Amino acid sequence: MSDNPIKQTVRQKYGEAALRVVAGQGHSCCGTGAAGSGGCDPITSDLYTATETAGLPEGAVLASLGCGNPTALAELHEGETVLDLGSGGGIDVLLSARRVGPLGKAYGLDMTDEMLALARENQRKAGVANVEFLKGEIEQIPLPDASVDLIISNCVINLSADKRRVLREAFRVLRPGGRFAVSDVVVNGEVPADVRRSMELWVGCIAGALEVEEFKALLRETGFEAEEIEPTRVYRIEDARAFLTDAGIGNEVLATEIDGRFMGAFIRARKPWSGAIRAARPGDLPEVESLLREAALPTEGVRESFDHFLVAERDGRLLGTIGLELFGRSALLRSAAVRQDQRGNGLGSALAGRILEAGAGRGIEEVFLLTETAAGFFPRFGFVRTTRDAVPGAVKQSVEFRQLCPDSATVMVRR
Repeated sequence: MSDNPIKQTVRQKYGEAALRVVAGQGHSCCGTGAAGSGGCDPITSDLYTATETAGLPEGAVLASLGCGNPTALAELHEGETVLDLGSGGGIDVLLSARRVGPLGKAYGLDMTDEMLALARENQRKAGVANVEFLKGEIEQIPLPDASVDLIISNCVINLSADKRRVLREAFRVLRPGGRFAVSDVVVNGEVPADVRRSMELWVGCIAGALEVEEFKALLRETGFEAEEIEPTRVYRIEDARAFLTDAGIGNEVLATEIDGRFMGAFIRARKPWSGAIRAARPGDLPEVESLLREAALPTEGVRESFDHFLVAERDGRLLGTIGLELFGRSALLRSAAVRQDQRGNGLGSALAGRILEAGAGRGIEEVFLLTETAAGFFPRFGFVRTTRDAVPGAVKQSVEFRQLCPDSATVMVRR
């Protein structure tokens, strides 16, 4: 099937779904099930808890057409920028906005005018300011390069006839170190041709599903790393009968053939940073100290713990650094600095993630830090605020605690 007929059908069906919600006709459906049936199909049912939907406009909940709950499985952190591909009525965008907080931003991208109108009305009713809904196609995302930290999507990539282009666009707009974390339907094995040819099932999130290893290979081809696919729901023969009946191709033999082949899954991958992050060498010390002074960070104590520092470099230029001071099973994270012209491209996140991995490899069980400016950045790595009284005595003897950081500095810990 060519791209245009698929796109036209998707736009029509999802526009009709939005209008049903606006008209008060109950749940919209992923496929062609009757609206207001209370569940429509086994793909779209029971995805969100009552706690998650509490406080959301009814229209956002009723217009949910996904196959999973990416905001429950993705790691969203305060201050991040999130993009939802195919945002529909806006439920995942509004949930993401809660998680990233007022310092963060949640974008929703959709090509259907009716869904965009519904989503913007849901945003108004929810009173959420850190949200923006954009009109556009997931094959051509209307955002600049390296502008978001996390991409989510909920059973939408299946609807594109050019998934390679979707992944290339996702890779483009992610910052280095940014994450791809989507819910979608995947296939385990061969799919009968009758299913692939069914436009109704395509719009119902099924016929366009990629095979598991094919999806992983496409992610790697695009440039992503650390790709993994985690099944969240396996569709059995009873579910298959419902899919085929809705599509008008009810066939017991065909239902048996696709029993257990389709799975709702959570797909993760990461965009690598394009430079090198390596252990610091003695010859790096003068340049690291210069970088720290440029960032208005102290250099005291750096020489003594330089064996536990990392540096980032590209084309022979040192661009960033970060280090640990070790105190038995505890550590103090310090000297996280990135050159001014490299900020905002994900390098800080890449350095932080790598140093924490290194600490875990050395048996570190808790990492503390002091900050006056980055309390909104480190929660994305699992850091939470704590008090000075909760800091082990050995860590309190560090030069940062004793001399360099004022009592007003925020104390954080990651265990």
